[in-house]
Amino acid sequence: MRSCLAIAALSTTMFFAQAQDAAPLRVDNADFEAGQVGARPDQWTWWHRENIGSATLVEEARNGRLALRIVAAGKDDWAFSGGPRNDVTPGTDYAIKVWYKGEKTGSVSVQAVGHKDGKFVTWSVGETRSPKPSVDWAEATGYFTVPESINQIVIRVVGRGDTDVIIDDIRVVPEQAPVIPPSPKIEGFAKARVGEQFARCAVGQMVDGAMYLSWRLLADDAPDCAFDVFRVVDGKSSKLNTTPIRQTCDWLDDAPVAGASYAVAVSGSAAAPAPVEILPLDEGSALNCKIFKLSDPEASAFKVGIGDLNGDGVYDYVVMHPGSVVDPWHVYWKKSTKTFKLDAFLSDGTLLWTFDRGWSIEQGIWYSPFIVGDLTGDGRAEVALKAAGEGDQRDEEGKVTTGEEWLLILDGMTGKEIARAPWPSRDDFDSYNYASRNQIVIAYLDGKTPCVVPLRGTYTRMTAEAWQLKDGKLEALWRYDNHDRPRTYRGQGAHTAHAVDIDDDGRDEIILGSVVLDDNGDPLWTTGKGHPDAMYYGEIIPQRPGMEIAYIIETGQRVDGGINVVDARTGEFVWKLQQPTKHVHGGGVCADLDPIHPGVEVGGTDADGHKLTENRWLFSADGQTLLKKGTEMPYGFGVSVAYWDGDLQKELVRAKILKHDGGEVGSRVAGRFVLAADVFGDWREEILTSQNGEFRIYSTDIPAMDRRVCLMQDISYRMRVGSNAMGYTSGVLLSKLPSAHSPNLNLTVQREVNLCNLRVVVTAPMQEGLAGTLHLDPIAGVNLPTTPIPVKLAAAGCMVENIPLQVEGGVRAKLTARLVLADGRVLRGQSFLNVNDSNVLKDAFFAEAEAFVAQSGGEVQIRDDKRGVQGKAFSHWDAQGHALTWAIKVPEAGRYQLVVRYSSSAGAQRSIRVNDQDLGSFHFFGTGGFGDLESDWDHFYCVRNGQPVILDLPAGEQRIQMVNEDGKGNNLDYVALIKK
Repeated sequence: MRSCLAIAALSTTMFFAQAQDAAPLRVDNADFEAGQVGARPDQWTWWHRENIGSATLVEEARNGRLALRIVAAGKDDWAFSGGPRNDVTPGTDYAIKVWYKGEKTGSVSVQAVGHKDGKFVTWSVGETRSPKPSVDWAEATGYFTVPESINQIVIRVVGRGDTDVIIDDIRVVPEQAPVIPPSPKIEGFAKARVGEQFARCAVGQMVDGAMYLSWRLLADDAPDCAFDVFRVVDGKSSKLNTTPIRQTCDWLDDAPVAGASYAVAVSGSAAAPAPVEILPLDEGSALNCKIFKLSDPEASAFKVGIGDLNGDGVYDYVVMHPGSVVDPWHVYWKKSTKTFKLDAFLSDGTLLWTFDRGWSIEQGIWYSPFIVGDLTGDGRAEVALKAAGEGDQRDEEGKVTTGEEWLLILDGMTGKEIARAPWPSRDDFDSYNYASRNQIVIAYLDGKTPCVVPLRGTYTRMTAEAWQLKDGKLEALWRYDNHDRPRTYRGQGAHTAHAVDIDDDGRDEIILGSVVLDDNGDPLWTTGKGHPDAMYYGEIIPQRPGMEIAYIIETGQRVDGGINVVDARTGEFVWKLQQPTKHVHGGGVCADLDPIHPGVEVGGTDADGHKLTENRWLFSADGQTLLKKGTEMPYGFGVSVAYWDGDLQKELVRAKILKHDGGEVGSRVAGRFVLAADVFGDWREEILTSQNGEFRIYSTDIPAMDRRVCLMQDISYRMRVGSNAMGYTSGVLLSKLPSAHSPNLNLTVQREVNLCNLRVVVTAPMQEGLAGTLHLDPIAGVNLPTTPIPVKLAAAGCMVENIPLQVEGGVRAKLTARLVLADGRVLRGQSFLNVNDSNVLKDAFFAEAEAFVAQSGGEVQIRDDKRGVQGKAFSHWDAQGHALTWAIKVPEAGRYQLVVRYSSSAGAQRSIRVNDQDLGSFHFFGTGGFGDLESDWDHFYCVRNGQPVILDLPAGEQRIQMVNEDGKGNNLDYVALIKK
């Protein structure tokens, strides 16, 4: 690792000593004087991916008689390679210099290709900057330091796309990059740190006939504060709790009164009680959630910015829609068919304004970054975004390659423009693909003032410009451009960015990817590992002091490091994957999922052309592998997670909410996952989803085990939630990992064929041990031990109890336990037991899914590779209007209920007809997958408004037809009729 400060610190004496020890590298025929006009230069070879183009000698030399002219068309890459292989010493600094001229310089550069002991290591140890078009001779220069992994260098000329350029006089000489003096620290307008106000934000929802309430614990609440809950009926208020509530920030009213309202107050406080907002029941999904109606009823929410627009201490939302996947890379690029809109909502669902971003902002995340935050310090959030000039700036192909680009600040309440400044320029980027990748963050660069920092570039060049909004105008603070920096700062960008104080100086740094900018815009450090698809900052390894960053690296690694964890302050590797990788793809995994292993689990999957391979890894926080083989890694290229149930691990959000090993939690959400964040209620996270025309927020209804301050008051967490409005969305880590600092009780029901087991894990915090007794609450039909289980753990200790469950018949119930600690505290945990009664379906009348008797509007695929199915299953039922019909014979007339075993990642809508009876449209809840895991399968029982739909059927053959109404996939195992 080489920091910019270390480069600046090199003395003149060291420079001259190195220059005397190292000689210029040899480049055969570097002046291109050997050869014939119109022919290829001697000792050089030409390659083009499409086998086109030319590299020939012309009489237009800068010096001498001849020079090299390279002509190529198309979009693909080419290379012109010379020799010989030069021996070099690691740590030596060189400059590559070349003269050029031409109007179509493309992305031409001269590269130093790295080898070690005759074996290829990397295509580029260093390279010249891509030149600007020039009719006169101009010089391009690039600097590099030979890394430890290299001891031989070969020189080549590379580029891509439409090129017509003349090159002469390549030289590689021992020379250090010019020393760039440190930039000054900034002092913004704020006298104290600009922060957010936080209201109590209490919410309630009906759960199994009871009213479940939860509310925020705030950073300025006294450590020992307690709460009272009030129910208000006909204007009369009555306190529900007999003793103050201290262990948690929730309450269950098991005798709710119709029409009642609720309030929460700090015990003994003179302040007015905080009202409780009751989450409504969505009739279509039978789930409680907040629903925001988008301005376009056909659109789906794509990205969400969270901020307090009106200053009332309650979060509001800015939603970008519709969803789109336009990508600048030519393989995936497509012409935009609509324009992005921003809808701004108050917390109560009021639509404040809609902002049309216009045709000149193409319909993909890299063209359209925005972020929400208070930039003025008045307690109300603004919206900062990338904007274009007036009109339609698209070319004939539909791309935007020219025209004005702006950093635009909108008033959060009105959507009106406050100020604008130029966006970082697209000039001097190698290609449309590289120039079209934009991001934005808010950073407290002086520790007090919220500054907005637009970013451009990811894979090669990267630029950043910092601004503060002062007196209604944007004021420039600093500018960063890796074009002026060593090779190890090039191509290090991630698909997101995170501003946070990583060196504890009170000022925010900006994590761009594998490179970090200091608060003054100078580089702080770089790993040089290349482009991460994902990165995660927080307390990953609680045994270590300070924070860590976990990286999922897309750039191929020939030796190691495709997954790595570094010390956030220094960038030094804590551990890294010890094998080569091609492209560790997607968000990977970085979350506290497994209670047995301390800290945060980290994992990822190597891709081959964006396809899953068997090279998959899951590590404990300290880098120990948790898998026997890669195929055991169940998360593919990534998984959505959230703090949801009562324990201190995160759960998987796959429509069904699941434990790390597939055990059910007993909750569902409807729609496509957008984001998880603690926006109201107690410390657990809400899940934000998108349905057609709607943006939804779901909050847990599972009782809490303990309490902690609202997660959004963890500054690092809040900043990362904010930047999730742009770029790739990822789970957010905390600066203080709950499971490392608090007692934990984790219950998981583990299911395998003919086996049901309850795993109970108790862990002690790092600071102190714990002692107590564990009590399992009885459940009808389940044989559980009745004797309390003693618990005694040292600090950071862990106890695991595996309890076989003997289940009589079918059970679908909450399995709860109490950990009674010696100090009087009681930790309550629960899991979900869902065992189908084999006798219920034993007497059912079946049709295997693949045994349909009619099909129209599409064609399903019969599958024998799905886990845990009866016979076979089918997939690809994903075309709207695709109808399937089954025939089931029942031996006698009677009352029957329709049951379907299915798997659907995010849920699906189907209309159902039995014989001549149209039953209407029904929602099949998401199960989290399409049957690749046994836990993906679930049963759909035909129910309307909470009541079974009972069919009076005659004896004989019954025709059951289902029609795909929404174009969503829904795999089936079987269809059955159960006699009632």
